[in-house]
Amino acid sequence: MDVQRFTIEVAVDHPAFDGHFPGHPVLPGVVLLAEVVAGVERHLGLATERLEIKVAKFHAPVAPGSRLDVELVPGSSIAFSISCGATRVASGSLAPAPAADGGGNAAAGSLQ
Repeated sequence: MDVQRFTIEVAVDHPAFDGHFPGHPVLPGVVLLAEVVAGVERHLGLATERLEIKVAKFHAPVAPGSRLDVELVPGSSIAFSISCGATRVASGSLAPAPAADGGGNAAAGSLQ
């Protein structure tokens, strides 16, 4: 699979800004991760219920009205990077979650 890119327009009135933080609104990291997962489903066509977050780093805050560029790089895991202009705001990777086999042992998952 090829690298996929898409854009997220963060609404000024997104409900996640309510109370996070008064006077200096910042988009919660969980919202960024939810957008990445939705992008994996939409742009890579992969089921995400068996993926886990291996690494997530939040480099800079995201303000209301931001335009975010997301890059997904599929491989044995899915690397992601989110930028606002020239500033990287988040990065990390998703990978298949271990699945319990019939004997209770963890078995390697698959992105397919």
